[in-house]
Amino acid sequence: MPVQHQFRQFQRLLIAGNLIVLALLAGTTLLSLRASREAYTDSARQSVENLTRSVSQNVAAEIRQIDSTLATIIQELDRLQPGGPLDATAARAIIDGRRRLLPEVDGIRITDADGRVLTSDSTAPVSVGDRSYFAQARERPDALALSEPLMSRVTGRWSLVMARAWRGSDGRFLGVVYAVLSTEHFINRFEAVARGTRGAVALRTDGLNLVARYAPGATDRLAGIGSNKVSAELADVLTHRRESGFYITRTVLDGVERASAYQRVSGYPLTVLVGLDTEDFFRPWRREALQLSLLSGLLGVLVMTLSALVLVRQRDLLRAQAASTQLAAEQQAMLDNEIVGIAKARDRQTVWHNRALARMLGYGPGGLVGRPTHEVYADEADYRRVGQAYAELTEGRQYRTELQMQRTDGSLVWIDLSGVRLPDGQSMWVMVDISRMKASAADAEHRAGHDALTGLPNRSQLDPAIADAIHLARQGGHQLAVAFIDLDGFKSVNDELGHEAGDALLREVARRIGQGIRAKDLAARLGGDEFVVVLNEVDRREDVEPVLQRMLEALEAPVELPGGARVAVGASVGVALWPDDGRQADELMEAADQAMYAAKRAGKHRIQFSAPPSARSA
Repeated sequence: MPVQHQFRQFQRLLIAGNLIVLALLAGTTLLSLRASREAYTDSARQSVENLTRSVSQNVAAEIRQIDSTLATIIQELDRLQPGGPLDATAARAIIDGRRRLLPEVDGIRITDADGRVLTSDSTAPVSVGDRSYFAQARERPDALALSEPLMSRVTGRWSLVMARAWRGSDGRFLGVVYAVLSTEHFINRFEAVARGTRGAVALRTDGLNLVARYAPGATDRLAGIGSNKVSAELADVLTHRRESGFYITRTVLDGVERASAYQRVSGYPLTVLVGLDTEDFFRPWRREALQLSLLSGLLGVLVMTLSALVLVRQRDLLRAQAASTQLAAEQQAMLDNEIVGIAKARDRQTVWHNRALARMLGYGPGGLVGRPTHEVYADEADYRRVGQAYAELTEGRQYRTELQMQRTDGSLVWIDLSGVRLPDGQSMWVMVDISRMKASAADAEHRAGHDALTGLPNRSQLDPAIADAIHLARQGGHQLAVAFIDLDGFKSVNDELGHEAGDALLREVARRIGQGIRAKDLAARLGGDEFVVVLNEVDRREDVEPVLQRMLEALEAPVELPGGARVAVGASVGVALWPDDGRQADELMEAADQAMYAAKRAGKHRIQFSAPPSARSA
């Protein structure tokens, strides 16, 4: 065959092979970067949504506690003076008795029907008759009225007011009982939630007015309070999904780009927003992207450089044989990279592979040559599935998939597999080890369903677990117990010894709860110092109390914290039974929650079973 013809044939083959390699390399790089970024974005979404749900639940629990206190004060006022003029001294005694249960509240006050404050500590008369919450409580006496952020006329601080109407036995409007919760209280609570150096936590009303916001390093903690100025992205997502959502944008108040989630507070016209700095989330991905791009660029330059050298040498007819030898050596160096595994096959038998592939699958140099490709597949199904791809390769199309391959030691490795048909009838396969990416995705999925502090399942895992337990109880003819556990005395430990001590205490509490249940039972953490235990296969109501009593005693035992401090806390436990107290998961949770608050009101450190639904409604 003439040398010129051989040169042209070789030239065409070399160009086609290099284009294929460059295309596969570029495609693999782009797909890997895209998949990696999506994994980091999903991780950011899951983390920020979990934080937002936790904060929203804490805010809702706090408002419910205040609302319950207001309702109790009104009941005591009705018993004290059922229709007569209010005795301010007696009213203050009632307020002082309940005020000790709510140290976070700035004040609890009572007004007459015109809005004049009857229990103010101020010497000057104070009236709230012009406040919107006063009108709202008067117009809707059976509901809790929640104000927009406002400046308190008594304390002179930005505050959020919660009010309930006080009516006489004849239904006549007598005034309101209201509690004042300062913006600073929410800011201090949010400080424990913010993540990273530039994370942010905010609380807004349904009108988007800012109630409170915490961002590390903010010079003015009260900046923007009362303002409804938000980003266009937040305004847009709220029009489509009011209850909850996720978005990435720059925050209007400080210009920091954050991955943010919002969650409407259950039962109240408030929305919690938590944002995490995207710089913190995507910094590792940018480093990976730079490294992979540089490597791909170097390999691309190497491919083009070697091709140019081969063509120049090939033109020299006097050194045709030497140029051909040089070409083989240079091309081998190009394909034998340290990261991307490459193999060629004919009739599903390996005819060549690089060192990277041998190392990836645990073989020695050339250890796969001459072997059927069947040996590296994890199972027969994958082998047949890839075999069907040869029809696509024959038609000139590329093939790409993700699967597991088997190493020589029997372990499995996740591979991104790409294949293309070569002009000589062989097929070329490019393999990238994506095991780390798969493991990262699996880890992110686990974190989404478990509490980061204690390792217990979180609310997202609890609800379907209760539903499954109800199904099994119905099939087996058993009962089911849901216990709502709220620690007594945890806040004082957290305030006096710090958040690290509080976290260590919560981890020990979670461990003791887990030791007190059977393998078929479930323990979960809702957030803060709230836990839930699901006891399966309960035959009688009497079987539940001994288990929970032992758990209560274990929780009350002293805990030695890191640093040597010894603390002791108790717990109030509310119990609901299926099917007596509810037939759905949310009904059981609500009944157990109400029973827990009943235990709190009865003196704490005790177990309280839920009353039957008929008794609760009565």
